[in-house]
Amino acid sequence: MANLPQELVERICSLLSRDDLKNTVTVSRSFQYASERASGAYAEYDLTEDNAQAFLDRYSGRRWAYLRRVRFRTHIPPYDEDDIDQDAENAHRCRESSDELREKDELFTKQINFVFETLHTIESRVSAGKLQLTVFTPVRDVNATCPHRKCISWRLHLRDPEKLPRLQSVRAISIEDEKVIYPLEEDQSLLKLDLRVLIDLAIKCPRLEFLGCRLDAGSGWTTEVSSDAARYYTRDWAGPLRDSRRDFAKALEAATLPSTLREAQLDFLHPLSSAERIDQTEKVPNLVGSAASDPFSNSLRLLSDRLRKLEFRTVADATLFWPADGATSWPNLESVCVMFHPSSPSGRWYFEGPGGDGHDPEGFEITDSSYPPLEDTSEDETWDEDIDDNGLNTEICASKKFRVQPNDDVLVPFLTAFAKAASNMPALREACLWAPLTWEAHDVDGYADYDGTQLAMWPDKPLAWGIAYVAPATFGFHAFPGQHYSQSRQLWWETAQWRPSSELRQLFQQIGDKDIKLHEYWGHEKFGQKLALRQLFDQFEVFGYRHPNSEWRNQIHVK
Repeated sequence: MANLPQELVERICSLLSRDDLKNTVTVSRSFQYASERASGAYAEYDLTEDNAQAFLDRYSGRRWAYLRRVRFRTHIPPYDEDDIDQDAENAHRCRESSDELREKDELFTKQINFVFETLHTIESRVSAGKLQLTVFTPVRDVNATCPHRKCISWRLHLRDPEKLPRLQSVRAISIEDEKVIYPLEEDQSLLKLDLRVLIDLAIKCPRLEFLGCRLDAGSGWTTEVSSDAARYYTRDWAGPLRDSRRDFAKALEAATLPSTLREAQLDFLHPLSSAERIDQTEKVPNLVGSAASDPFSNSLRLLSDRLRKLEFRTVADATLFWPADGATSWPNLESVCVMFHPSSPSGRWYFEGPGGDGHDPEGFEITDSSYPPLEDTSEDETWDEDIDDNGLNTEICASKKFRVQPNDDVLVPFLTAFAKAASNMPALREACLWAPLTWEAHDVDGYADYDGTQLAMWPDKPLAWGIAYVAPATFGFHAFPGQHYSQSRQLWWETAQWRPSSELRQLFQQIGDKDIKLHEYWGHEKFGQKLALRQLFDQFEVFGYRHPNSEWRNQIHVK
């Protein structure tokens, strides 16, 4: 047994159960190594500041080569109102002060430095490995009578990112919200990150292949909860939201990303259910301001020009696909799936009501008053007194989700940019652009008695609107008309009764090799030319149904 080739030993161990592998560990040194690798016992590690020495002891040797995933949960110490001296000059019952924000940034920065220094220590002892690093955003326990302490709009920042060591071992990095928190119903707060942290970490990984996130990136939308008090407390202030998007854009435009980066799975609408539980009659912020286009969308396009696979979920405008000067190319992009929110960065909406209502609203401007106060205000005290007397109702919600019909003035330029971009992707195998829609309009003027079956066969279920394409000899879409691995190009219009203009349709027909026949499909017989159920669009996900064996992907899969 001791003389067997190592390749054969590895093969034998790969076929054994985990219980059997426990017995082969003692057969020989070669079987020990192969058994440890095959068992997967050393493939993952949840790193903490308390187990760092155990981590170094375990992986400062051959087992470093077995490690594939390292997870780290950032954390902020609990906030307990009882521990605060309310008579102190700088004490605030409701709002976080600038000193508190700085302390949180410093704690977060210290923890990120710890992770990078720990991994760098092993690299210096052994060699470069091959692993995915997942950093989870902090969930803070909060014991406070004022809900403002749990509903935070200020972002966490990474200070002095240039001081982080370079990590040759990290081939994939993802930053994710591990939990879904409902702060008015729980004694916890999920802290939002400044989005540029993604870029600051990515450029410190020169062999990076995959960049991912699953984050509540903020919204500026008005929650569906009817209570004025609940809306006041849960308000996501537009100033920090806009600044975070701009910071991301500035960081990306100035960064030199690793030349090895090939895949990105960026979800800025996590969880999707929260991005939908909104009042669509209320205005949303204009995140673009006086600029000609959205810097955040433009920066995501710059990121995508070197990729092979991308999956985005975000609020974006046409510059996500096509810049104003038209100078762009995607020579390597093979798989594209973009889910866009029904609202746009300018504050206008891609969709309107069935009767055309909600067509023209502009987003509200962001000013100096669009930031949370850094000290308690008289308005805070008034609302606190109100909930002390009357309680805080979070159960009654307004049914004001009525935007299910395309608003051509806003949507067509977005679709045009996508079609032009896709026709400039010579390696493209599959592409999908879609939006999640919901019909719950009982509280919208004029729709209390509206028959939702005019819009969808099952109007009370999650709906979707979108367009998809696959190249010849590419896996098709299960449960849709068409073929798997067809010899033709295939284009699906899951757009209910909406139809593109001849000019827009021709742009989509230019996607792929124009010398190869194109089959177009309009809707699905199951839905009768009405809005499709959203579950059909799950199969469009690049890192899910279509490519289940992708080596790297986000770790959290909550919809």
